[in-house]
Amino acid sequence: MGAPGQLYAAIIGVLLLVALGVSVPVLVGIARDGLERHRKRRAGKLERDTDDEEFDRRPPGAFEADTADRTRVTCRRCGAENDAEFTYCRRCTTPL
Repeated sequence: MGAPGQLYAAIIGVLLLVALGVSVPVLVGIARDGLERHRKRRAGKLERDTDDEEFDRRPPGAFEADTADRTRVTCRRCGAENDAEFTYCRRCTTPL
């Protein structure tokens, strides 16, 4: 058997390879999604700097129900409605 330092290095190497093997499919999925969004934007099917409704995690109406009593601010750049306490637009990150 080798020295403890060599054993430690071998274990770390194996763990790094396992982590890389697990992360590659995730990274490939992210890259495919990015290329698909880029293709949709070029084709005019998806606007630049806007939310993609397909990936909105809140159910319809949930945001409005949470903030119905608050004042809303409309972004000058993209037209998105934001809460009054927001400093930047939730959609395009332009300062409000």
